[in-house]
Amino acid sequence: MTSTLLFAFQSVRRSSSVFSTTQKRRLSLSCIRLLPEVEQALSSGKPVVALESTIVAHGMPYPQNLELAKDVSRILRDKGVIPATMAVKNGVFRAGLHPDELENLSLAGEENRAVKCSSRDLPLIASKYDHLREKISQEENVHWGATTVAATMRLAHAAGISTFVTGGTGGVHRGGELSLDISTDLIELSLTPVVVVSAGVKSILDIKKTLEVLETFGVPTGVWQSTEFPAFFSPVSGAIAPATFDNAMDVARAYLAGQELGMENGMLVAVPNHDPAGASVEIAIQQALEEAAASGIEGRNVTPFILKTVAMKTEGDSLRSNMSLVKQNAKVGAEIASAIAELKRSGGSKPTIHQSQSRIAKRTPPFKPRVVCVGGAVVDVVAKSSSETPMIIGTSNPGVVHRSDGGVGRNVAEVLGRLGKQPLFFTAIGGNDDEGFGVIKRLVTECGVMTTTNSVHAAQEMNTAQYFALLDHKSDLVGGIADMN
Repeated sequence: MTSTLLFAFQSVRRSSSVFSTTQKRRLSLSCIRLLPEVEQALSSGKPVVALESTIVAHGMPYPQNLELAKDVSRILRDKGVIPATMAVKNGVFRAGLHPDELENLSLAGEENRAVKCSSRDLPLIASKYDHLREKISQEENVHWGATTVAATMRLAHAAGISTFVTGGTGGVHRGGELSLDISTDLIELSLTPVVVVSAGVKSILDIKKTLEVLETFGVPTGVWQSTEFPAFFSPVSGAIAPATFDNAMDVARAYLAGQELGMENGMLVAVPNHDPAGASVEIAIQQALEEAAASGIEGRNVTPFILKTVAMKTEGDSLRSNMSLVKQNAKVGAEIASAIAELKRSGGSKPTIHQSQSRIAKRTPPFKPRVVCVGGAVVDVVAKSSSETPMIIGTSNPGVVHRSDGGVGRNVAEVLGRLGKQPLFFTAIGGNDDEGFGVIKRLVTECGVMTTTNSVHAAQEMNTAQYFALLDHKSDLVGGIADMN
């Protein structure tokens, strides 16, 4: 790789890393609307696989795009995995779509109701439709943001999904050292801890430079049961695989080991495409490359020329091969997601401080806060007798139990937040339960309180503080338990 390309990519990645350090580049889970079955699967530790929506809206013509989406979902479900198509619907980030929504999305590209949405576009498309949601709430007027690999990774991680299946990933374009045409997918892979299962990188790109970029920024990259990195349509590229994964457990162990080390980057698993139709497409690509060189076509003009030429030469082979490789990737991705879920259930990957901290809802203030609040966050449980007669000690009494968020520090922060003061809250919660994470999430999303990765500490091997109060029928305190360890 030339020094120009490396310097340029370092500059882009360095600026992104600064943003990552201050905000961890994670959206709060509250920003994403999860399909109920996706939310249930995640909460119960079942495997979920994220799917991109660009391939549905723009990657293929209708009805082949819808057929492929249904086939991929069926493949995942047959293996006990829940599919979650990531998309932006009328400005709302979505993780999982209903069948009728998937069909609407498959028509949206041809009807000009869908725009390609990379990670940089997520806040733009959300703000664009924010004030129009009531006007475009009707199903026939739905507008979509079709997520690319980069945007899908971002939303998947924010939703808590660790495995993502796609067709192919972007890379460094030929002549990238001059044009600086480098896919955002590579930047996102260096910043977002999601396992991406793809058929590698198309040979119209510079595969060897792409692998160098992935190596430079520490993205674990391996090939599924092969020692050669695939070229999307073909299992052969001439590039040696950085690593080989023999099975799904190999991938799962490597991914979770990276999580325990606190690594921020994702992982790329390239699956060779052995579909016969892909061979003719790869031959056409190589012919187009030779024609481009003979015609003196260089830089940014190379890729459009190759795409147009290959489409003319291959007719339907590229579509057939594309559909085949996505299905194959889905099978591998399902195995990987299941392996990761199995290791987590068996304790093969014990949650680390880094992982617990990543679950904390965060809203970083865009300015230096004027008010800083430091104090406890407690779960209050109040049990009150509903009998009209005095309680009978030593036996069960009818009553009502109420749970609420408490703690003096949390309560003060809530009041300040609701008054619009946007206080920065410092506290500690337990890393062993979900209670504390819920307290912080509600404080951030409902009360306008600010938190950062460093302001909320999730203590390992500890539970969130709780206070239990027992009241009689007159609401007088009978007794209380304060678990503040």
